Amino acid sequence: MVNGRVLYLSRIKALACIAVVVLHTFFTAANFAAVPYQLRTMSAVRNCMMWAVPCFVMASGALLLNSKRILTPKKLFGKYFLRMVFALIVFSLLFSIFDAFTTAHYTPFETLKDAFSDIFLGTGWPHMWYIYLMMAIYLLLPFYKIICDNASASKIKYLILLYTVFLSLIPFIETISGKKLPFYICVFSIYPLYLFFGHALHTGIIKLPKNASGIMFLICTGITAMLTVYAMSVEKSSPETSQRMISFLSVYSFPIYAAASIGAFSYIRKTKNTPVPVLDTIASELDSCSFGIYLLHMAVLKFIFAVLKFNPFEHGGTITIIGICILTLVISYALTRLLKFVPCIKKII
Repeated sequence: MVNGRVLYLSRIKALACIAVVVLHTFFTAANFAAVPYQLRTMSAVRNCMMWAVPCFVMASGALLLNSKRILTPKKLFGKYFLRMVFALIVFSLLFSIFDAFTTAHYTPFETLKDAFSDIFLGTGWPHMWYIYLMMAIYLLLPFYKIICDNASASKIKYLILLYTVFLSLIPFIETISGKKLPFYICVFSIYPLYLFFGHALHTGIIKLPKNASGIMFLICTGITAMLTVYAMSVEKSSPETSQRMISFLSVYSFPIYAAASIGAFSYIRKTKNTPVPVLDTIASELDSCSFGIYLLHMAVLKFIFAVLKFNPFEHGGTITIIGICILTLVISYALTRLLKFVPCIKKII
C-alpha cells in the first residue's frame, strides 16, 4: 500500500487509463484516413489497446471481492451504485449541453429531452456504456462476494474455466463458424470472467509466471495487429471473412483480448512492490483521476475532431495523433483535478 492504494493496481489502472485515451484517439482519427494503410494502422493500434477495459474490471475484482472488504447495503447502494447513477445523470446532461452548443444546436427543451433519452435508452456518447456495466456489477456484487468468501480455490478456478469456455471461446467459435451452438450457461456478459480473474490473480488462487505473462501479452498484441490488418486487407476480395474477423475483433470476449488482458494484469502484478520515484507518483495521480479522465476525454476528442474538424493526416499524421493523445490525457486530467474542487462533482469523479 502506498498512500492508501495498492501499488501494482495503481500502475495497472494508470496504464489502462492511458490505453483508453490512445484507443479512442486512434479510433476517432480513423474517420479522417484517406488511404487504406492509414485506416489499417489506426484500427490496429485501437485494437491493440483493447486490454485496457478488461484490466479496469480485473482491478475492480481485486479490490471489491477482497474478503477483508465488508460490503453493507448502505455502502453498496449509498456509495458505489449511487455514484454511478449520479455520474450517468450529470454527465449525460453535460454532454447534451456540450452537443447543444457545438454540433447539435439543441433548444433547452431538446437538450433535456436528449439527456433523458441518453440516460434511459443508452443513446448518449458511446463510452458511457462503462457506467451501465459498473451498475450491473454492483447490483450483483453481494452474490459475487458470497462466492469468493466461501468457495475454495478449486471452485473459483472451476468457475473461471466455465466463464472462459462459455463466455469467450464458444462465442468466438460461433463467430468464425457462422453457426449458433446450443451450449450455454446462464450468464450474459464476459465481464464477470474478468472480475473473478482479477480476484484470483490478486489473491494468488491463480499464479502465472511474470515473464510468461509478459510474453503472452506481447504475442497477443502482435496477433491482434496482424489480424486487424488482414481483416481490412481482404475486405473487398473476401467480404464475409473480413466481416467475421472484424466482428470478433470488436468485442471484449475475443479470446486473444482475454489472454492479453490477463497477461498484462499478471505481469504488472509481479512487478517489484517498491515505489519508483516520479513514475509511481504519476501513476497514483492517474489512478485517482482515472474515472474522471475516462468520462471527460471524449469531450476533448469530440471538440478537436468534430467541432474544430481537425484532420491529423493533413498536419503530420501519426506523430500528430500521438500528440493529440498526450494533449487529451493532460487536459482530461487537469479538468478532473479542477472538478474535484466542486463538492457534488468531487463525489462522482
